[in-house]
Amino acid sequence: MKCTILHDTAGRLRVHLCCKRMTLRQADVLEYYLLAVDGVRSVKVYDRTRDAVVVYDAERERMIRALARFSFEKAEKLDLAPEHTSRTLNREFEDKLALTVMRRCASNLFLPAPVTSALAVIRSAKYIKEGLLALWHRKLSVAVLDATAVTVSMVRGDFATAGSVMFMLRLGEILEEWTHKKSVADLASAMSLRVENVWQQVDGTEVLTKVTDVKPGDRIVIRTGGMIPLDGRVVEGEAMVNQSSLTGESMPVAKRPGSPVYAGTVAEEGECVVCVEKVSGSGRYDRVVRMIEESEKLKSTAEDKASRMADRLVPYTLGGTAVTYLLTRDVTKMLAVLMVDFSCALKLAIPVAVLSAMRESSGHHISVKGGRFLEAVAKADTIVFDKTGTLTYATPKVAQVIPFGGHREADMLRLAACLEEHYPHSMANAVVEEAKRQGLTHEEYHSQVQYVVAHGISSMVENKKVIIGSAHFVFEDEGCCIPEGEQEKYDALPAAYSHLYLCIDGELAAVICIHDPLR
Repeated sequence: MKCTILHDTAGRLRVHLCCKRMTLRQADVLEYYLLAVDGVRSVKVYDRTRDAVVVYDAERERMIRALARFSFEKAEKLDLAPEHTSRTLNREFEDKLALTVMRRCASNLFLPAPVTSALAVIRSAKYIKEGLLALWHRKLSVAVLDATAVTVSMVRGDFATAGSVMFMLRLGEILEEWTHKKSVADLASAMSLRVENVWQQVDGTEVLTKVTDVKPGDRIVIRTGGMIPLDGRVVEGEAMVNQSSLTGESMPVAKRPGSPVYAGTVAEEGECVVCVEKVSGSGRYDRVVRMIEESEKLKSTAEDKASRMADRLVPYTLGGTAVTYLLTRDVTKMLAVLMVDFSCALKLAIPVAVLSAMRESSGHHISVKGGRFLEAVAKADTIVFDKTGTLTYATPKVAQVIPFGGHREADMLRLAACLEEHYPHSMANAVVEEAKRQGLTHEEYHSQVQYVVAHGISSMVENKKVIIGSAHFVFEDEGCCIPEGEQEKYDALPAAYSHLYLCIDGELAAVICIHDPLR
């Protein structure tokens, strides 16, 4: 894509894209494309001016190359941008706010007084109706104050003041709705699965199907690296599934026929066929999203108190209005008391603050399900933590390599990394990373690697059978043994770690201790 650099300083670029127009979707595509470039810290795209501001800590040349390679068609195919972003919502309310202000300005500047008065009467119907309904239900709420201010202004023939009151109320409604919807949308976006299509088994063949068209009882195929989009049960195959999105536990769990699987989890290894039990929107992951979207129902004590206090202030405000009129006989001053009422601020401020706190928490990878839980944390004097992903990084690392049978530690780590680099298992990644950290090269000197899901790896090295995996796999399935005279050393293996067992020619050669480091 051809673009012009408008501003260039250390770590910051502002560019203008040379295209006729930019849609909201294209702005999202550009933003997420640039965010995917290594070294980019933040991106802001302005669709109306077709400008983009990029803050980065990488080489400037890399940013220039990334911009030069960009095209909307290619970036769209990368599927980096989510289907729903806050850009469309923001534009909707920006337009709504601008339209409300422009209507008000046009009405005051160009319409004659009789027309503006008639419009004020028509618009007042909504507020007066809400006030009368509150009185009908024997409630002196904020709606009564609004209706009173509008009605008194019109009764005394001051349609301009009535119009101003309704204009300010309308602006408040738009801003309140905007803040609420944006907070909920950001939360939902942070937790969305972003899976649109799945491979469905139909009459022995696989058909690419929209996830929304999948029904309970349908079978879908999940392969290595694929996210499971719906709750169901495994009916064929085996896979190691990472359930950290639900449990915080990063260690993959073996799933075999009959095992339940949940939406939002990822198949790290293997391949399986899942019989869907719950359709999109009804699974466990979707229920969590829905609970957060309806979080205003889980109000904190402070929100309830503020709401009740706002309603209790209404009689005092009405009383103050009456006293002001009796003392001054000035309707304008009487209306001023109504307009400076604090009930609305009380009722609006705390719920918006709670939603904003929830949205801010989601940015730090903390899911808050309602205001009452924020309040509970503030009052807590004891907190119980689950270890994985909370007190730990949820990224396994090699803590120790214990050799057996006279083998060298570095040689065993090199051999293990040579086998494990073929699979995306988190423990396999830990072994490969440790070998890389120690500067151990591990060229391919083994035969074809055979992988047994949830068990381990088997191969041939220098005409000797080499296996690595769980204790069950190497000792029970493969019948390997501990070298003579080293049983005591084996019994002393540290129980604080997870263990990977490496065997050569039927004999234990090393035990690799894996741990999840504390934060």
